[in-house]
Amino acid sequence: MRGLFQAVLSLLFVSTSSLLADLNNELIPLTLKQMARPDRLPESVKDAALLTEVALDLGLPNSGASEGWPGEALSRIALSQLANLSNSKTAKEIQSFLAEGFVSTSLEPDKPADPLWDDITKRSGEGGIQTPTNPKALLKKIKALGKIKFKVIRVENHTTHLHVEADRAGAEYSATWLTSWTDTKPPKLKNLRVKNFKTIISEGPWFHDATNTVIGRNPRFKAQVLHGIDHWAQRITRIGDLSLTGHHGLAVGDVNGDGLEDLYVCDGGSLPNQLYLQQPDGTAKEVALDWGVAWLEDSRSALLVDLDNDGDQDLVVATIAMIAFAENLNNQAFKLRGGFPGAPYPFSLSAADFDLDGDLDIYTCIYGAGDQPKKRGFEANSPTPFNDAENGGRNILLSNLGGFQFTDVTQKVGLDQNNTRWSFSASWEDYDRDGDPDLYVANDFGRNCLYQNNNGQFSNIAKKAGVEDMAAGMSVSWGDSNRDGAPDLLIGNMFSSAGQRVSFQRDYKVEKKRMARGNTLFTTSKDGFEDASIASGITNSGWAWSSGFADLNNDGWQDLVVANGYLSNSRDNDL
Repeated sequence: MRGLFQAVLSLLFVSTSSLLADLNNELIPLTLKQMARPDRLPESVKDAALLTEVALDLGLPNSGASEGWPGEALSRIALSQLANLSNSKTAKEIQSFLAEGFVSTSLEPDKPADPLWDDITKRSGEGGIQTPTNPKALLKKIKALGKIKFKVIRVENHTTHLHVEADRAGAEYSATWLTSWTDTKPPKLKNLRVKNFKTIISEGPWFHDATNTVIGRNPRFKAQVLHGIDHWAQRITRIGDLSLTGHHGLAVGDVNGDGLEDLYVCDGGSLPNQLYLQQPDGTAKEVALDWGVAWLEDSRSALLVDLDNDGDQDLVVATIAMIAFAENLNNQAFKLRGGFPGAPYPFSLSAADFDLDGDLDIYTCIYGAGDQPKKRGFEANSPTPFNDAENGGRNILLSNLGGFQFTDVTQKVGLDQNNTRWSFSASWEDYDRDGDPDLYVANDFGRNCLYQNNNGQFSNIAKKAGVEDMAAGMSVSWGDSNRDGAPDLLIGNMFSSAGQRVSFQRDYKVEKKRMARGNTLFTTSKDGFEDASIASGITNSGWAWSSGFADLNNDGWQDLVVANGYLSNSRDNDL
């Protein structure tokens, strides 16, 4: 199937080359460029002068520097002590972790609950005044929280700043704790202050996992869907184009015209993409092979959109081979109409009528430059510098010429400005309300781009508008978060406790500190945009990937959905 797909795409592209000869001459060739990466610090930092300087900056004794990054020794021991404390079953056990005269605020004050949804309420606030707290009282407070998880986000002056999460039946707790420690070995807890807390209380689960009910009856469900990447990594050779990093997207649309939304799912190389048709009973039937779209190429993104204005949903898929275009034939099947080969290893797709000519155009984000079957992403080219990289792939805007013909107009319309920034995703919105769609691009390892559309010509105004962000941009979504009638920007970024500890140290510029802060929310203001991230409480959603606005409870306010997660381990000497 894989070879057949590539052969068909090649034949189709050749058959249309005579018609598009002049347009193809407009393409801008990509230049592969290997960037030398500066030497990194060794696993155990040995520069005594540097360690002494940073240790003093953090208010820590220089003796701790011999163990590697200053502050990490206290961070590691504090986490161990807190884990032991939270697992203690008796007051006597807790006593061994507390310094004499230990004081604490309330961990979860009994505040009035504010309604969120019909059966969901929230309590939030500060911990209050610190008072002497005996081990028995502390044990009671800790056990009331449930199962606790700790992450150290900053270390200074023998104080650890922690992000704390806890789960118990019917409630989820999150807070920032400031814990001060003695300089003894091991350190003991002197005081604990809850800077803020939030408890979400629910009478029942908010959502139910319906995956098995909806698609579990399909033959490929157990054979393909239920296996993780570790399973396929042992069974698919490298020539099969399976990428261990995942990042496979999906698209939703009514492909057969029955009024029900259907689902197209991209998958890794050598695994067929899937098309699920929604049935009247709410289940879904997998029909990708019958519809001619069970392609085996490594696929990263898909769109179900009407490209030829005939009223049905056509299909665009970003594969490692090329951008593939398929026409919907009377809501019964798809027919390949051609492929665009000038987008090496695309990551995501978005569609808009940028030139207002009546048909949809396609914007493609290309993550890394120099991607090839044997070397992709970081293997081919490392982001340099990590917080402001300009050596990524070149994004492409394909103008729809009608009749399933597309051409690269990126340079012509001004979108080659700042166009090598390791782009993950992009989203269109007429944010300035002048009648044409503008474009925001979320870039990993540095500055994002806001391209203002002026009658089909673009200029990057992100710096002027204050929305460059300079973080680990993974996704972008537009929505009206405060119901003022103006579009706001949500950018999905990574939240990393280790990254925040490092960026707090000496010589880290302000813009670098955003790299691990988490998600960003820009709200529209008279002068452009304002950063409402911290005030809105949306920064910490884990290591975020896809994110979006959605009114989940139909109350007229747009909620946020963030998909997150990443690989992690216990190694902490390579921060």
